[in-house]
Amino acid sequence: MTRPKGPHGDAGDGGDGADGGVPRPRDGHGRPTATIAEGHEAIADAATRGRPGGESAQPRNDPKLGKHDEQTVAEIEKARNQIAPKLQQMADDAWDHVDQNKDAILAQEGYQRRREKLLERGYPEETVDLILERTALGTEAHTHFARSIDAEAQNMLPPETGFRLRTEVGYDAQGVETSRQKDQDFRPDVILERQYEDAATGDLDWEVAHAYDLKTGLKTGIEPGWANKVQDKLDLGRPPEEIRPTQRPLSVD
Repeated sequence: MTRPKGPHGDAGDGGDGADGGVPRPRDGHGRPTATIAEGHEAIADAATRGRPGGESAQPRNDPKLGKHDEQTVAEIEKARNQIAPKLQQMADDAWDHVDQNKDAILAQEGYQRRREKLLERGYPEETVDLILERTALGTEAHTHFARSIDAEAQNMLPPETGFRLRTEVGYDAQGVETSRQKDQDFRPDVILERQYEDAATGDLDWEVAHAYDLKTGLKTGIEPGWANKVQDKLDLGRPPEEIRPTQRPLSVD
């Protein structure tokens, strides 16, 4: 999924980030209110007690089984449950980050150059500032989200589980991974991969088991055509999963 680039070459959210969002509620010191903070504590507490995301739900992938084997499907679900609370917390934290640093983000040279170009094209200043803010915050939220996952991926799914997380992986029109951006037909924000054994060689490799897309803007969900393409080309049992910050944008005003 082609997404707008930030000033440092980071990818945004395919137009969704340009819709911006409403900051999550805060106390007088700029911190998230107790409701959100307590929600995160409850998630952590649930994990330690063995509910979805806890140790008792630790997945154990068997690489000898096929991706759509009944046991494999169950283990993929365990992996999704294992990481769901942490992914949501990371999405919330990413939006907190851009909310708290909005002025500094918009002052970056790359965004200011973009602002000048839009003004030169004759757009009204108020419209330019609105476009720039929504695009910038969406882009930077995605960057923060991806970096958080990259830093915590092995803690979220330890190597012994036979699963791993990767971010910003691009695929061509046939669903083959490619690092060349111009060849990329779609690019989920996050992929969950499982290890499998090649039946012909006996070698171990990785295949995509599930995909995620972060949404920070006003769109109601992942575009169906894109979702169908990702599910089909990556041979997934489920469509890509949407992740949103807890406080969804409510309007364009």
